[in-house]
Amino acid sequence: MKKVVFYILLPLIAITTSCGNASKSSGASGEAAAVVKSAPDAPKEKRLPFERGSYQETTNAMGIGIDKTVYFDKWGDWTATESKSEIEIIKGHVNKTDKLEIMKGSTHWNLDLIAKTGTTFEFNVPIAGMAASLGMAAMGGKMMEGMEIKDLGEENYLGYQCKKSQIKYAKMEMDATVLAYGNLTMKMNGKVGKMDVSTTVTAIDLSAPPASIFEVPADIVITKVEN
Repeated sequence: MKKVVFYILLPLIAITTSCGNASKSSGASGEAAAVVKSAPDAPKEKRLPFERGSYQETTNAMGIGIDKTVYFDKWGDWTATESKSEIEIIKGHVNKTDKLEIMKGSTHWNLDLIAKTGTTFEFNVPIAGMAASLGMAAMGGKMMEGMEIKDLGEENYLGYQCKKSQIKYAKMEMDATVLAYGNLTMKMNGKVGKMDVSTTVTAIDLSAPPASIFEVPADIVITKVEN
């Protein structure tokens, strides 16, 4: 089910495009404001509009919420995504997850920090449209035909002036509104059929992340997956 939700969200976040300068810092530090001002010069060439930092993100689909912390460095060439959840499957029984996904260039690790196991594989994600390439794979390797994208102007979110778009895709009964700052999807709300789906960046911190977050813990047993 988690994979299904992932594939549903990918086509929506794949349409992220460049945005203008931030109109205000909205409580961000002086360093954050400086990075924001320079971001429009680089978003198309960088995976993320900021050189380093982290952001909090919440995804909701099928009535299930997943909170993530995404750490990044080298303009997003390195990322480490922490996701934890506690879901009560039956009364009195809680299913806990603690996952860490690391990407360093073309090398990826998917780690289960509870089971102490993980996999690694090589996959080169294009800078222009990181989600788009995965979305194509999810749809059988072909770009989706019939997708409509409508420019809705700009909107300030968390102090960043973001590009706002509406995406419709009849084949999946998909209709969503997306806010994007550079190559970072800040907010998405929509429907796929009768199902509400959303993803929201709730906070951004542009201080340097800990170097250890990009390293595989020594107690994790890794299996290599061939492409």
